[in-house]
Amino acid sequence: MAPTKSAGEILEAVVEDGREELGRASAGLALSGLAAGLNISFSAVALGAVGALTGGIGLAAALLYPIGFLIVVLGRFQLFTENTVTPVAVVLTNFGSLSNMLRLWAVIFVANLVGSVLFAAAAVYGDVLPASTFTVLFDEVAQKLDHGFWKTTFKAIFGGWLVALMAWMVAASKDTISQAFFIYVLAFLIPASGLIHCIAGSSEVLISVFSGEVPFTEYLVGFLLPATLGNALGGVFLVALLNYGQVAVSDKKTALSGYTEDQQEGS
Repeated sequence: MAPTKSAGEILEAVVEDGREELGRASAGLALSGLAAGLNISFSAVALGAVGALTGGIGLAAALLYPIGFLIVVLGRFQLFTENTVTPVAVVLTNFGSLSNMLRLWAVIFVANLVGSVLFAAAAVYGDVLPASTFTVLFDEVAQKLDHGFWKTTFKAIFGGWLVALMAWMVAASKDTISQAFFIYVLAFLIPASGLIHCIAGSSEVLISVFSGEVPFTEYLVGFLLPATLGNALGGVFLVALLNYGQVAVSDKKTALSGYTEDQQEGS
């Protein structure tokens, strides 16, 4: 059995990945983010379609929900919530990268939303999905919007925590099968636990918006704002900062702290 990576080795992989993405032009990031917004929407389709076939959103629908995340993460498309880890790790080793990280966040977040909007509009106006699928999604969205601002934010903190952990565990994995396993299990917990993801959830809510079930302003204020806030807090504080910190403050005589020290000296 191959030895597992040390915490320092995982951090190094995360930082290198973050540097690669921060070095990309905005146009490339935007196209990748657009693809992520489109592809992550298949998680919403899985909830609605399987829920319609099985009498509501239950275990079967939750088991297929990870399909969108598997496509996006393994396909290396840029999802905003994944990027609450990798570029943040770069900033923690070199604070001068902050402005570049904010650029990356803005480009990817907007592109993700555009992808979700396009998918939802096509699904509704193109009459792509069965009516029963929409009915299930309408009920699911109504429950999400009943949470209120702060409950939605709190649920999104945990949702963002899980998705950010995907980025960390993908870096920790040595093969694609292991990566797919962690992506699947962590994504499954989102619907199974009633948690919230700002982009995948946007596809669900926007289908209700284009169907005339939900006002656009309610989507913006009642869902997108608290969901994005919570996801960002969960990813940055519960994954990026904690996992960086456990390496940075390790005993200086161990290999765990060497990476961060070298980076700080060279920055």
